[in-house]
Amino acid sequence: MIGVRTPFRISLIGGTSDLPEYYKEFGGKVISTSINKYMYHFIHKYSASEIQIKYSKTEIVKNKKEIKHPIVKAISEIYGIEGLDINSIADIPKGTGLASSSAYTVGLINGLANYHNQNLSKSDLAKLACKVELNILNEPIGKQDQYATAFGGFNKIIFNKNDSVRVKQLSLSNNGFNYLNSCMVLYKTNISRNASDILNDQKKGLKQKVNKDYVHEIVSLVKPMEDALKDLNIKKMGEILTENWEVKKKLSKSVTNNQIDKMNKDLLSQGGIYGSKLLGAGGGGYLLLIGEPKKISTLSGESFQDFRFDNTGSQIVYQD
Repeated sequence: MIGVRTPFRISLIGGTSDLPEYYKEFGGKVISTSINKYMYHFIHKYSASEIQIKYSKTEIVKNKKEIKHPIVKAISEIYGIEGLDINSIADIPKGTGLASSSAYTVGLINGLANYHNQNLSKSDLAKLACKVELNILNEPIGKQDQYATAFGGFNKIIFNKNDSVRVKQLSLSNNGFNYLNSCMVLYKTNISRNASDILNDQKKGLKQKVNKDYVHEIVSLVKPMEDALKDLNIKKMGEILTENWEVKKKLSKSVTNNQIDKMNKDLLSQGGIYGSKLLGAGGGGYLLLIGEPKKISTLSGESFQDFRFDNTGSQIVYQD
């Protein structure tokens, strides 16, 4: 049996610039970090004549053509899954803006490659996940999630016009990372959404110059955020995070709604909270809050989710 653990990610700044419709013309860049909330895959031999796939549902099929799970079906065209049991579980449900679909894709590819005695580099793992999601499944998504979950760590990810990607790890001391971690918390909106619908809307909007200009604004915030991170200037980080969110809301009417706007306003009105942004495509999921450590430490209840930064990326955690 092979066990794989793949982290979810938090995107701080630069989202939307990782869409091919934007970076192939202008280049893009984001800053994101993986966190200690994970997608797990367990792969082992099952039956010579059947394939079993367990997620929120259980599929037992005779051959790969009968598979309903779109990611598993797409990956089955690359790696043989005949006679296997593929079981996946996650720390956080899908539709929350933490890149669960890409974590699933990256983790399954990693596990199956290992099962077939193929050792993929993190770069090759991310590239193959992008191929599955963007080219085979034609999902209206960008490339940051695959690289963030495959590599792990606190990174600036650069998307070049020629389709190449560079991952640059941000350099901070352990004390610096611990301090930043104490300044952040997730807030659950309890609103789930279909990211594909929102991203399709954003992609259509990128045909218009005004929306490209909005993404230019978002990209222009990456360097100030990087500087604020290195300086551990959490007040500036929060202000930039909020500015990113205010611009992102202009990309599509489906990015936010009155309920989310009210949550955001109420949270930002509290002393010691410097910034907030909805994660992922928008429309629901988790808000990321940045504030004074003393204030963050007082936030508790079912809606708040603590996390720690992860620096491992997708990895094999069990094999026999």
